[in-house]
Amino acid sequence: MSNHIPEKVKLKLLIYISLALFIFIAFGGLFALRSLNTVKSVDESRTVYVERTEAGYQLIRNGEPFFIQGAGGDSHFKELAEIGGNTIRIFDTANLQYKLDEAHKYNLAVIVDIYLPRYNKTYNSYDDENENAILKQEIKELVYQHKDHPALLIWNLGNEINYPFVFRKNEFINTFNELVSIIHSVDPNHPVSTSIEGVSRKAMSSIYIHSPEIDLLSFNTFGNTKLVTSNFNQISFLFGSKPYFFSELGPDGPWESTSTSWGAPIEATSTKKAELFKTRMNIIEDSEDAACLGSLIFYWGTKLERTHTWFSLFQDGYKSEIISVIESLWNQSNASPELAGLDFLFINTKDSNNNINFSPGESRQPNISPKLIGLDYMLVNNRGANDNIIFAPGELSHAEIIFHENGNDSVRIDWEIYPEAWYSDTSEMAVNNYKPINTFVQFEKNKTTFLAPIIEGPYRIFAYIYNQDGFFATTNTPFYVLRNK
Repeated sequence: MSNHIPEKVKLKLLIYISLALFIFIAFGGLFALRSLNTVKSVDESRTVYVERTEAGYQLIRNGEPFFIQGAGGDSHFKELAEIGGNTIRIFDTANLQYKLDEAHKYNLAVIVDIYLPRYNKTYNSYDDENENAILKQEIKELVYQHKDHPALLIWNLGNEINYPFVFRKNEFINTFNELVSIIHSVDPNHPVSTSIEGVSRKAMSSIYIHSPEIDLLSFNTFGNTKLVTSNFNQISFLFGSKPYFFSELGPDGPWESTSTSWGAPIEATSTKKAELFKTRMNIIEDSEDAACLGSLIFYWGTKLERTHTWFSLFQDGYKSEIISVIESLWNQSNASPELAGLDFLFINTKDSNNNINFSPGESRQPNISPKLIGLDYMLVNNRGANDNIIFAPGELSHAEIIFHENGNDSVRIDWEIYPEAWYSDTSEMAVNNYKPINTFVQFEKNKTTFLAPIIEGPYRIFAYIYNQDGFFATTNTPFYVLRNK
């Protein structure tokens, strides 16, 4: 009887054994990664740390559980505290000591962004050892200088840095990990996070694999907020769970919106944005994800990003009507804003002969949200923003807004025309070059008459409604001036 094993059988056995080894190694690696990505035991005497609980995770600050409820911005700290916020995310470390002191004055915890250059495979600044050394020293000094401030909550290492999805660590990842270690070494009392753009499973996976020492993740989410929990759970199943928070929560961004034929994104009214905020904040609450440590709304201040109104929650001393919704949700007020009942409200403009002007009110009862101004839409020559409105230079045109201002007899409306801002540059030079064009002819009640600008190109007409409670609503419509040739 022959003991010879046929070659085909040998090949099959080899394949099965190799497959079994691969599965064994893969699962062993996953279990190892899951072990690395769990929150390790911590010194409970630390000022701020993440604690693993039976349900999930808990942020501990000064010995007490702390749930992040705040906003991202560099101003209006008093107003944030007044509506129930407990945290401010500071994007710019210029004058950081002053900002930390101001936040502490209003009992706000501070998440401090530490700037990192965005990773770019083609032009990778992290390949330069000298630049890396300078970056490490600057961050080390920054952390050392402010590590003991009582307002400090979290160091956020990099905002939307384009963390690469790679199988082997590169210079960017090595530098990133060294920076995490430096911050932990200089300041063991505060956790380190990093902010991911959207809900990229690739970025999450790569961070889990290559940077397990990061304490928690954070997500900048807008239209994709509803995907965070499912995507995060999928990655956590593979690599182990991590705590996280929403570092930017807002309405649909320009990159998520429908556009005109010339590429100008169409911005929702502030009333529609208020609805989106409410929906997305409820999504987070309803998910009951025990790994979620809170959220920050975007943007607490005034910011030029495609338009000066897209994300801004403040303007000319007034608060966006969106803030009334946020206050109501944070304080679980029964007096929630009403979104229905839109109709015409006749108004005057500050530029007309019959002015209606007043200062923002300061006597509003705490924890009671005023009803929304309720800005429905704008029509330009009886057409909407989706209608690709085109004018000849100097063409006489009309605009009107349809809205319902609940509870007040008088409001003020302003109109402005701006050239389209194609850039997202918010430098001082860009902001200074972003100026309105005055071609208005007449204002009548809820309408205005204007001349299209002479210079060919894309523009927007803006309307702002201000009420006596110190809130404003806004909308805009893009249009294009085209010269006949």
